[in-house]
Amino acid sequence: MQGSWHENLDFKLFLEVRVKTSMKLGEHYICDLSNCNREILMDSERAYSLFAQAVRESGLTVVDEGLYKFSPHGFTGFLLLAESHASLHAWPEHGYCAIDLFTCAIGMDMLPLIQKIKQSFGADSFTLRKIDRDAEVPQVSLSMKLPVAE
Repeated sequence: MQGSWHENLDFKLFLEVRVKTSMKLGEHYICDLSNCNREILMDSERAYSLFAQAVRESGLTVVDEGLYKFSPHGFTGFLLLAESHASLHAWPEHGYCAIDLFTCAIGMDMLPLIQKIKQSFGADSFTLRKIDRDAEVPQVSLSMKLPVAE
């Protein structure tokens, strides 16, 4: 047998394998409060104060905040957190408010905060959805030339 087995092979084909995994970067809580106390929600300053107080007492760090009032009623309030943000959107005429809480304080139990807000607004019912915020990150990358016979 003359020469080596790979003598007639041309290394033109490349194979690349990437294994991606996801990395949890945050948790997003979406809460709908229904049948809230309309008197509380009609007083946007009071309602916002209750919301902000509950967030502060939870141990999250407020770095900025804002409140926008709609006419004739309704409001949106937000808290910019060192850990991300919290917002409250209220429709007092419907006894409804929507709460968004996004945090990178992964593993922090947010249920006591959500229960406190529900209680503060006198909500009869609520729905809660939790979404993990994940980023795809490459973990392993392998490149190699493969022989191709001509």
